[in-house]
Amino acid sequence: MQENIQAQDLKQSIVMAFNLGVWLKQQKGQTGNVSEAAKELKDMIYWNLNKQYGETYPADLLNTNVEYFLQIALLGYILPEVCLPDEELKSRLLALIEAKARGGAFQPAVEEQTTEITFHN
Repeated sequence: MQENIQAQDLKQSIVMAFNLGVWLKQQKGQTGNVSEAAKELKDMIYWNLNKQYGETYPADLLNTNVEYFLQIALLGYILPEVCLPDEELKSRLLALIEAKARGGAFQPAVEEQTTEITFHN
């Protein structure tokens, strides 16, 4: 049962990070750029993780998770700019990210609910 809960948390965290990037792109539109988005997303992700886990996890683990989720969020930010929206591609990409995370040494430190956001140009 605990393994199922952790698996669901990882999946939700990956989707949340991706959708955060999509959301920021929707907010910024054509006026934003990737460099500014990276800083803004990193600050948001750090604030959220630190708020939830800052006292529980060592700083290096917290920063590792921030960087990991930042990479996923940047995919969500960039993808709508470089290809047409495709829910099948998005689902496959998120599944591949989750599969890689499960196969590596990554231990998620995030338990957040997901908000579904789809991207549109």
